[in-house]
Amino acid sequence: MEPLAAHPLKCSGPKAKVFAVLLSMVLCTMMLFLLQLKFLKPKINSFYAFEVKDAKGRTVSLEKFKGKILQRGNRGGIFGSTWSILRVKW
Repeated sequence: MEPLAAHPLKCSGPKAKVFAVLLSMVLCTMMLFLLQLKFLKPKINSFYAFEVKDAKGRTVSLEKFKGKILQRGNRGGIFGSTWSILRVKW
């Protein structure tokens, strides 16, 4: 049975082959973890960096409401659709 690798393993014994397979699995797992950290990092650093639409459909930055109390509520529909409400407490 041949190993599933791009390059054939040149090892002296079965323990060395097992070590090489485990080492390659660890390296692949580490690479996937590092790629996940790089590409899935959230690009927004602050809640106030978001933009929302007001009741009239205009885009409003949440930076405008910094220092005020905001209340956010989710509403779920019967068939799984959800929408959010954002209220400003004056």
